[in-house]
Amino acid sequence: MSEQAAGGDSLPYGVPACREAWDSVDHVLASWARERPDLDFTPVGVVTRLARVRTYLDAAVAAVFAGFGLTAADFLVIVTLRRSGAPYRMAQARLMDALGLTSGTVSVRLDRLERRGIVTREPDPASARGSVVQLTGPGLALFDEVAPVHLANEDRLLSALGPADRRHLADLLRRLLAAYEDPVIDLSEPLGLWLEPAHLARARRVAVGLSDVPGLLVADVAPGGPAAEAGISRGDLLVTAGGVPARSEADVRAALASSARRRTALQLQFLRGETDLLVRLPASR
Repeated sequence: MSEQAAGGDSLPYGVPACREAWDSVDHVLASWARERPDLDFTPVGVVTRLARVRTYLDAAVAAVFAGFGLTAADFLVIVTLRRSGAPYRMAQARLMDALGLTSGTVSVRLDRLERRGIVTREPDPASARGSVVQLTGPGLALFDEVAPVHLANEDRLLSALGPADRRHLADLLRRLLAAYEDPVIDLSEPLGLWLEPAHLARARRVAVGLSDVPGLLVADVAPGGPAAEAGISRGDLLVTAGGVPARSEADVRAALASSARRRTALQLQFLRGETDLLVRLPASR
């Protein structure tokens, strides 16, 4: 079970002691704390809230787009073309990659926008079977009309958070998203290391019967680099960097920057199997 806050400020899983401050997820967590105190439901407080907040945000954003006869998917095509810069065109294959969609799904979206005169498609001179998609003049004007309304709506949707809270939340979400977007953390330049993010590292350790310890798994080591010279090997788990838990690339980068500022060696703690391994690397210049 999650920790009990000192002074009675919160219940298990961070549920506030004052019921008037609860949200719908707090009620869920309180029920589980009563029914299955042997299980740790702490992740529910984050994952379920992300999902429920997303539901509210999606509905409110969709309502704005609907006022312009668009869907969120339509606007994403327009935005991608607009931020590519003048003349606001790109190969359909590149657009497909930018949106992370299949060819068929992108074609359906483009058909809809083309019928409205928002985009045009022409044969791609660089590809016999490809097309080039371009935002039209009316499409560009539509973006200029929708964007300010959309951004003002998003700002209102975040009204419960002040500027500092928004920056803090964005920083946390960046760490989480980067761990899924980048399956390998490239620290070859400062350390001669490539690492796997913490969620993959934990799964790999559990799969081979090792303890479930958060950290970054060494995927590869550059021969002759600082990490190799310190004896670090593939499969080692980076647990702390500069005395701070290493759960993301941001944690390691911050430790590197601190070491460089202070011109002191960077202390890294690894697990090799279940054995602690402590190394010190020279400060980067």
